[in-house]
Amino acid sequence: VVLRPLKERKAIQELWTTGLRVVHPMLLLVVQVADAGAPPGSVGYVVSVPRRRVKKAVVRSRIRRLLREALRQLLPCFVLQLPLRAVALVWRGNAPEHPARIRLHDVLPAVQEVLQQAVSGSCVRSSSE
Repeated sequence: VVLRPLKERKAIQELWTTGLRVVHPMLLLVVQVADAGAPPGSVGYVVSVPRRRVKKAVVRSRIRRLLREALRQLLPCFVLQLPLRAVALVWRGNAPEHPARIRLHDVLPAVQEVLQQAVSGSCVRSSSE
């Protein structure tokens, strides 16, 4: 499975409007399932850390890097169970003041939990806004 960043505005808007949402205290996951006949190929991803939640840019960048790394590690296992076309991760939790205080082992369980919920089918279909 090849992870590629989603950069096109149209693709990102389609993900937000038609994607399935999984809510977690730390994360919001939006997944767009691929067509049934589509071969497993590349999966587009978007990672967002709002400035409203995390004030310092250094900490926001670190959380973004950790979320991308968690996706790289976990997504190949879940793509076999649920064919995905695109994934968006939005950070919802609070963050420490110093970037060294958040590690991959802090983020990885939350990402794994939301991906597991998406595979098990406990998603909420997003409404067109």
